[in-house]
This record gives sequence, C-alpha cells and structure tokens, in this order.
Amino acid sequence: IAGNGDDKTHDGAPASGHAQFSMQALLTTIGIARDEVVNLAAPSAHGREKLVSEALRPAATTDRWQAQRDDQAFGPATDRALASVGMIEAANPEEEALAIAITLREALDTPGKTVALVTPDRALARRVVAALERWDVAVDDSGGDPLPDTQAGRFARLAAEASLGDLKPVTLLALLKHPLLRLGAAAGAHNGAIAALERSVLRGPRPKPGSEGLGHALATFRANRDNMHRSDPRWLIERGELDAAASLIEQLKGALAPLESLKAGDHKLATLAECHRDVVANLGRDADGAVDAFAGNDGTVLADALDKIIESPSAQSLSASRGDYVELFHAAIGDRVVRRPETRDVRVHIYGPLEARLQSADLLVLGGLNEATWPPETRSDPWLSRPMRRDLGLDPPERRIGLSAHDFAQSLGAPEIVLTRAAKLAGAPTVTSRFVQRIAALAGKERWGTVLARGNRVLELTRALDQPATVKAAERPSPTPPVAARPSRLSVTAIEDWLRDPYTVYAKYILRLYPLDAVDTPPGARDRGTVIHGAIGDFTVQFAGGLPADPQRQLLALGEKRFAPLGDFPEATAFWWPRFQRIAQWFVGWDRARRDGIATLHGEIKGEVKFPVGQREFTLSAIADRIEWRKDGSYAIIDYKTGAARTEKQVRTGLAPQLTLEGAILREGGFKGLRPGSISEITYVTLKGGDPAGEPKEINFKEGTPDIQADHALARLKELATTFENAATPYLSLVHPMWSNHYGDYDHLARVKEWSLGGGGDEGGE
Repeated sequence: IAGNGDDKTHDGAPASGHAQFSMQALLTTIGIARDEVVNLAAPSAHGREKLVSEALRPAATTDRWQAQRDDQAFGPATDRALASVGMIEAANPEEEALAIAITLREALDTPGKTVALVTPDRALARRVVAALERWDVAVDDSGGDPLPDTQAGRFARLAAEASLGDLKPVTLLALLKHPLLRLGAAAGAHNGAIAALERSVLRGPRPKPGSEGLGHALATFRANRDNMHRSDPRWLIERGELDAAASLIEQLKGALAPLESLKAGDHKLATLAECHRDVVANLGRDADGAVDAFAGNDGTVLADALDKIIESPSAQSLSASRGDYVELFHAAIGDRVVRRPETRDVRVHIYGPLEARLQSADLLVLGGLNEATWPPETRSDPWLSRPMRRDLGLDPPERRIGLSAHDFAQSLGAPEIVLTRAAKLAGAPTVTSRFVQRIAALAGKERWGTVLARGNRVLELTRALDQPATVKAAERPSPTPPVAARPSRLSVTAIEDWLRDPYTVYAKYILRLYPLDAVDTPPGARDRGTVIHGAIGDFTVQFAGGLPADPQRQLLALGEKRFAPLGDFPEATAFWWPRFQRIAQWFVGWDRARRDGIATLHGEIKGEVKFPVGQREFTLSAIADRIEWRKDGSYAIIDYKTGAARTEKQVRTGLAPQLTLEGAILREGGFKGLRPGSISEITYVTLKGGDPAGEPKEINFKEGTPDIQADHALARLKELATTFENAATPYLSLVHPMWSNHYGDYDHLARVKEWSLGGGGDEGGE
C-alpha cells in the first residue's frame, strides 16, 4: 500500500483497474493518508515489492520507468528480485498443466518444502491434479468443482435428457453406462444386459421414441434374429442376453416413468423438478435401497439443489415445457460448487486467487496468465451504463481487473515464483497477461530472457517425459496363424477380400471380429441393398417356374414385406419406396423379355466345390442370385447389384472373381439340381431406382470366354489357397496397390494409416 515511491503516482484516486484501487478506497474511507501506513514487517530478502509496484504503475505514469532504469540501484535490485522467478510459456493447456505438475513434483524432493498452484482457471487446476496422479502425489485442491461437472450432476442431467428426449440412443447409452446407475442392483450388475441392448437395437437406425419404442425394437429384433446371416455380429447375441435386455427395458421404463409419462405442454417447474428427483432416485437406488446418486459430496449438493428448486416459491408458480426443463435445471445448478474433502498433511495445494491471499508457500506457481483468464475479461452491463453504476454506488466493470491485479501482486511475495501460460487455447493464439507483459517490459529483454530460460528448462523436461527413446515407423502387420486356425471354407464373396486384403480374412474368419454399426445412424446403403435385393430375390425364387398374371403387383407385395422392418423410419421409406416402385416396373419388363430364351430359372441357389489343399480339403461356397439354363443348353449367371457393378477389367484380372467362381462351381456340378455345362453369359444387373431404374451390364471379356475365365479363376484360387496353407505365409493388409488408400472394415486394426505413411509396407502383392 506504500505505493510506487512517489506522490505523483497517487495524486487523486487511482483507476479502478489498478492493483491498489481498493486499498486506496479503504484509506480514503477511514481517513488515513498513505504516509501514515506502517509496515508490520521488514521487506523481504528478494526485494520483489519494488519491482512489482513499479511494473503495475498506472498507465499515465509509466514514463517514470526510464528514470528507474537510469538509477544505478535498479539493475542489482531487479536481478535480485527476478533471481527466483521462472516463466513457462507452454504450447497448449495440456503442456502447461504437465509443466506445472513437474515443477510441483520436483520441489517435493526438498524435505519440508511447501508448494502451491494459484490459478483462476479451474480446468487448468483439474489437469494438474490429473497429471500429478502419475506420481501418486496427494493434492489439497480447495477450489471445488461446479456441480454440473461432477458425477452426480452429469448423472442427473443425463436422466432428464434421456427421459424427456425420447431416449435418444447416444444419451441413453451415456446414462446406462454411467457409474452411478444401479436400478436396484449392485454397480455393474446390468453391464451384460446393457451390452446386449446396445448391440441389438441401439447401434444402427434409431428405434421409435421412448421406452415403448425401445421395447418394440427389441421384440422386432428377436423375431428376425433367426433370419440373420451368420456373419452379422448381432446374430451372436445369446437368447439369455436378450432376455436380460428385455428385463432392463422394463426396469428402465418404471424408473423413468415420473418424467417420461408427463403429458406434452407446460408444467410447474417444481413439479418437473420433483419428478426429476424421483427419476434420479429410481435410477441410482441399489439393492439395499440406498441412493448412491445422492451420496458423497456431489450427491449431497445435488439433492439439496433439487430440494431448493422444488421448495422455491418461484418454481411453484413458474411454468415450463418438458423440452425446456433440462436447460433450466442446468442453469439452476450451474453456480453451485462441490468442495472436495480436505486433504491434511500434504505439501501440494491448489488455491484460487482470493484464498491464496491468506496462504503461504515456499514455491508458488501462478497458472493461466493469459488475457481473459488472469485478468478476467471485462463485461459491460447491458442494463446500466457506467454513469448509472457510479450514481448507484456500484463498482465499475474494471474493478475485477484491479482485484485481479492485487491478487497477482500479493502472490508475487512468495520466496520462489513460477509464472505459466499457454500460447494457444483450442488452437487459437492467446495474449500474455498484461501483468506479465509489464514486468517483462520493466525488467528488459536480457533479464527477462534469464527468467524464460528457467522456464524452458522445465519445458524440456515436460517434452522429454513422454518422448520415446527412438521412433520407429509402424510395420505392415503380418500375422501368421497356425494352419489349423486358417479357414478351410470361404464363400465367393470372401475370396475377393482374400485377393485384395488378406488381413480382412484373418480378422473376420480367424479372429472372428465383426464390425459394429455406429450408434444412432439412419438407414444407409446396406439397409437399402438388403430390402431391395431381398425383394427381387424373393420374386426370382417364388416365380422361377413362370411369371404371375400381374408380376409388378406381386413384386410390390413382396417389397412391402421386405420394407416392413423400416416402418420405424418413415423418412427412409418415403425416399426408397418410390425408387423400388420404379425398379419393380423396370425389372418386370426386363425379366419378361428374358423368359422366352430360358428353359429353367433358379434363384438364390446354393452351391459348393471342394478340392484338396495340402493335408486338408478346401470348400468354396456360393449363393447365386440367379442362374438361367437357356434353351440352347448354356447357362447365364446373373447378380443383382444395388451399388456399382464390377468392370470387365476387374473380373478378367481376378480382382472381382465372384461370378467367375460361381461359374467354376457350376462347371464342376456344384449347384444341386444343375448339371455341369457351358456358360454363355455373365451379367450384373444394377438396381438403383434412378434414371434408368435398372440396367443390365453384361461382361464381354476381351480375352477368352466365360468358361475360360471361370476355369482360370478356380485355378488361381487353388494357387492362393495352397499359398495360405503354408504356416509361414502372412495375412498382409492391402496387398493390391489399387486398394492402398482404403478398402475394408479392418483398416484401423491393421493400422493402415501408420504403416502406409511411414513406409512400413511395400506396394507389391498380387
């Protein structure tokens, strides 16, 4: 309070943003002059008071800095003041937190030394606490956490969002997997049921709204489960797991009923809060009847907050809609702070700037020294102008800057000081706190460079902490499972994977890993292909012997059955059904035109061929969409595609061997009921519903006939199977250059982006 050493500095009242504004106001109020203030203790050994006082001069008097520099005593005094000060300028908040943690941990090597972090940035404080956990350092963090950021606060918000938001899959899964969920059982008792519910109905297209829609979706899944392809990961869900999932839905329905059953429209805020409290209690009650969501420090504060809202006269008179309640609740608890249990007998503390005034430590770290954090951002009052605030006796907006400056000046009195800031926040550059800039400007470039050097030493330790000794590029994975584990039976569609990306065969057929759909995704290309391809296939099988009187009506009827599971998604049906109608009209005309040359027609026909490979027998299987035995004695193999058809080059070079291998099975007599014969046509029929709605794309080989290409495909398969029958042959990832950028569902497991960018694999292969 003694000022900056000259009366000119304090002539009149200092600006509200000055560090001594509040102290000067106090002296004025009690009628004491500055020179009447008596120092209660001798100046500190480091003599930092003079430097800080000069640095925080009012802007109008900073012209006296030059006079201070000209003083012969300024240099030695400044050197002594900065001798125990370091400045850490980290690249980002994460690096800043780790650097602070290293500083605190290093200081603990000195017996009895106390250290503390002072920061108004609670996010930084939490990062530092987390970073110190790697060394098991106990921390007394007295700052506390906002109630919405605690476990109990998040659980309560998720309960309201799920109940009032029609059980959206992402929100519902976050609620079900929250550590406070109990539903009348011990922690983790429902994990199996939650996993089964997620895999069966929450991944992929969203179920109908609410718990009723969730139950309907599970019932539909159970009814269709037996018709699923064995490669579908959902088929692997056990019936007992589905029973547990059904039971979980019933329990969830009862727990959410107080909020979920509220009718649309406005309700008293107190009523909504009371129902919300009941839902949280239902979800968090364990087998003994205790509500874990209302236990602990955060649970107690949450229960008190809900009770206060319910009992509030304004909440009993104010009405709100169901959709607005979640945000109202979040705003109501936003200013509540949950204090952490006091940790005694520790040497590491974290304080806020205000409480740090009454504490002391041997080493003080001042963190978050950026503009808008320390000092905080000045906010203008939208209702009261500055003159109006002055006339009413209210503080000006800059008062917070003055208080922040005072906190900063007070903290610099510790024996050792480390200042820290992050150069970027969320990728955007930050501005160094004006307080630090003033000290750096007063000290001069050379002296401040010494301060930065001390901080750079810590930064070097920070960056070296998690830096590996050597960096080696990832190599292309080359698993070599034993022969007994290698597949001895594959379908013609899997051979395409085997040729392009053997790692897919390894992951899918040896490790038996199946990709899961993302949570809450709208019906996509795969679902469209399933329903359209299924309806065309049903029509081909049902009317293989001859067309009905009204084939288009029959095909549309079969399509309605296939589209039935999409009834929960009217937007998908509205978009795809008109396309299917166009496909049906086109397909009937195309099919009728081909019937005259067909002796017999076979749809969805199964076939296989076996051949010896090493000590085992390999089986190639297929389900052909359509095989026509023509009146001239030859065969036509046709495949329905709702996506892009394969090109002649891809088929001829063996990159797309599905139809040529089906031809090989046919020539070997592998399709039951069909005698071996010559193949005169291989055709893809694309069914997209656009313009045109469908299009046949016959493969006219530039070299050889379909028979020759079929024999060649089988011979190449035998060579491939023989190669992989060797235990030393690895299942490499993306062996063909054409697919080196992206191909399968298992690229992330094969770490394709790592080894392809790092040169961990060549571009050779078949």
